[in-house]
Amino acid sequence: MLIRTRAALAAVVLVALSPHVAPAQTVQAQVADPAAVARGKALFADTSLSGNGQISCAACHPANGHTDNKTYIGVDIVADGNPQGRSTPSLWGAGLRSAYSWAGTAPSLEANIRGIIVNRMKGPEPAPETLAALAAYVRALPVPRGPGMGDDGAPVAAASAGVKRGFDLFVGAGGCATCHQLPSFDKKEAENVGSGGAFKVPSLWAVSKTAPYFHDGRYASLAEAVKYMWEFHNAKLGTPSSPSAAELADLVAYLEAL
Repeated sequence: MLIRTRAALAAVVLVALSPHVAPAQTVQAQVADPAAVARGKALFADTSLSGNGQISCAACHPANGHTDNKTYIGVDIVADGNPQGRSTPSLWGAGLRSAYSWAGTAPSLEANIRGIIVNRMKGPEPAPETLAALAAYVRALPVPRGPGMGDDGAPVAAASAGVKRGFDLFVGAGGCATCHQLPSFDKKEAENVGSGGAFKVPSLWAVSKTAPYFHDGRYASLAEAVKYMWEFHNAKLGTPSSPSAAELADLVAYLEAL
């Protein structure tokens, strides 16, 4: 069901872990024990978690858990768009998400972290307390956002007209909110959007900073990804259409404000 209201959908706690992000500009889930978060942050940069002792979580998720904007097979960088590749997602706001891993099959954040360490980094089996601390840190990562965006993902009164029009398209004719459900902008179930299988619906918070797009990094720009998804969604409904240049610009303006 499409979301057709700008009413607040969920309360979130505003906290900043990064000195470069002011508290009033972040969206974050509930923070765990500060000691666990601090331990998890140290482990996030610990290369001993990997099999070769050279790779840490922070290697692919620099800048306090963000993304290095690269596409990988295992720990090897490949060309964006490689059908076997997986684009590095941002972990900002991971505590708000409904599902984890590109396959969307990890039953919990802890299980996903464990899979990355063991299967991708080829590291030893992590202790439960290690996973708990890493998950506490990741859940505490905030999402920086612009001043024109509310915590529920809807524009505030001071947002530009283009951002507001883009939001109306996002929850209306574009059909985006069918899968990118506010306020997390993802959903529990994986979706097949004609890109090679069923994959997790990625969160869109800070999406302008997470290029390239799709699971394999096939689209370099937001405009390309938005145009494809508009056309795919409406063709699936039996009402094929493409966004006009103005509609595309407004949708991108809204996404850039997240």
